[in-house]
Amino acid sequence: MKQLFVLVLLFILSCVSEETKSNNIYNKVKQKITSKSNIDLPQVVLDSLKSGDIILRRGDGPLSFHLSNTTKEAFTHCGIIVKEKEEFKVIHSIGGQVSNQEIDGVQLTTLKHFVDYASDSLLYICRPIFVDSANIKITNRAYYYLEKQVPFDHRFSMLSKDKMYCSELLYYIFKDINKQQNVFVIKKKHKAYLLLFSTFFNPTNFTKIYAVKPIAIY
Repeated sequence: MKQLFVLVLLFILSCVSEETKSNNIYNKVKQKITSKSNIDLPQVVLDSLKSGDIILRRGDGPLSFHLSNTTKEAFTHCGIIVKEKEEFKVIHSIGGQVSNQEIDGVQLTTLKHFVDYASDSLLYICRPIFVDSANIKITNRAYYYLEKQVPFDHRFSMLSKDKMYCSELLYYIFKDINKQQNVFVIKKKHKAYLLLFSTFFNPTNFTKIYAVKPIAIY
């Protein structure tokens, strides 16, 4: 039970505050990271992006490091790329304490801002192919939850759509467009369920678009 408590605590703190620094993971983190990643997406990659593509990052804070070390997953956050008036943006869900607009939940940010808070060695972009016209359908559902202003799921319950953390948003969007069939890899840890980012490395369901310093599982 102690190991389960530590795992859940690390997961919650990482998703809520992956853009923050703190020396004590049991305190409520409020200080924002001011440093930026050194990732610059090549123009050839930007030219190939489509609304509905999925972007993963690993946060550059210590909590993200502890989370990935515990779960053995490289990434700690995800979002959906959309294009508005020739500018790429990302719809994602994150805790309001670290959002520029102090929004708690599903929100819209620029692609540059999303990439800025990635570890400079871990970024991944892929394209969903598990249903016909997946990009269009995912984009539409992403805007649906954005317009509903779904709050952040601080309890990480996965029991309803009333609140959503980062990968939970994608989990429900994928089910919405796939006749309620799940495509996520789910790991049971004692009584907790984790949505794994290894989901996006399945070539049957996703095509890799871009990766910064790809790791072995790519």
